[in-house]
Amino acid sequence: MENREQETLRELTRKLLKKHAFQPKKKLGQHFLTDPGVLNRLLEAANPRKTDLVIEIGTGLGIVTKILASGSGALVSIEYDKILFQIANEYLKSVRNIELIRDDILRLNFSGILKRYQNFKNFKIVANLPYYISTPIIAKLIELRPKPDLIVLTVQREVAERIVAKPGTKDYGSFTIFVQYYTEPKIHSYAPKSAFYPQPLVGSAIIVLKPRTIPQVKVGDEKLFFDIVHAAFQQRRKMLRVALKKFKGISEILSKLGIDEKRRGETLSIKEFAEISNFLS
Repeated sequence: MENREQETLRELTRKLLKKHAFQPKKKLGQHFLTDPGVLNRLLEAANPRKTDLVIEIGTGLGIVTKILASGSGALVSIEYDKILFQIANEYLKSVRNIELIRDDILRLNFSGILKRYQNFKNFKIVANLPYYISTPIIAKLIELRPKPDLIVLTVQREVAERIVAKPGTKDYGSFTIFVQYYTEPKIHSYAPKSAFYPQPLVGSAIIVLKPRTIPQVKVGDEKLFFDIVHAAFQQRRKMLRVALKKFKGISEILSKLGIDEKRRGETLSIKEFAEISNFLS
C-alpha cells in the first residue's frame, strides 16, 4: 500500500512539473517531498489541529500544503519563486483555508500575518528549508515575537545534528548554543535522499524546535553572552585564554570560576558560557 502511495505522490509531483514545464532548480533547494512515510512523520511532528494557524515556508507545488491545510484551522504558505507560486495557486484554488503569499521569507512581515489571524490562539511553523539559506531562516524564526508554539523543519541532516550537538563534539558550535538557548530542539526522524524529487546530494532530517518560555540559562547581558560564545568558536582550536583575550582579565575570571584556561571553547557547556558572561557583566 505504501509503495502505491509513494508512487502516487511522485506521479502527482511529476505530473504537475510536466504540465507546467517546470524544471526544479537544485541550487535554490527546490527538492519536492515525494515519500508518504516521510510526509506522515512530518505531519506527526507538526500535529496540525483545527485550532492552529500553520505558517508554511516553501509552498513548492502545493501538494504538501494541501495536506497540511486539511488538518489546520488556517494555513498561510510562503513561496518566493514566481512560477511555483502560480502553479500552487492553480492547484490550491479550491481549498478555502489557505492563503498564499509570494515573498522572501527573510524579509517577510510576520506581524501582519499574525494580526490577520489573531483569532487563532496557537501558531506553528512548518518548512522544508533550502539547504543554502537554512541557518539565517532558522535564526529569523527563533527571534520571532510572539513566539511560535512549535517550529517543524526539514533540513540537511548535518544542520540538524549541529543543532542538537553536545559540548566536545565536532558538530557543537555557536549556532548550537544559539538554538539551544532559545528552544528545546529534537531530531524527530531522518529522511533519505530518495524521499525527494529531484534527489538532493545529502540526507535530511525532520527537526522540532520548541521555543522556551525563558532561555535555557539566565544571563545578565545577552549580547555579551553571545559575543563570548562567538569569540570562543571563531578560534575553536585555541585555548580559552587566547580565544577570549579581548575580554579584560579573562584568565583571572576563568580561575575564579574553576574553568581551566587551557580548555577550548568547544568543550564548554552553555551554563559555563553563562557563568563567564555573568561574571563580566
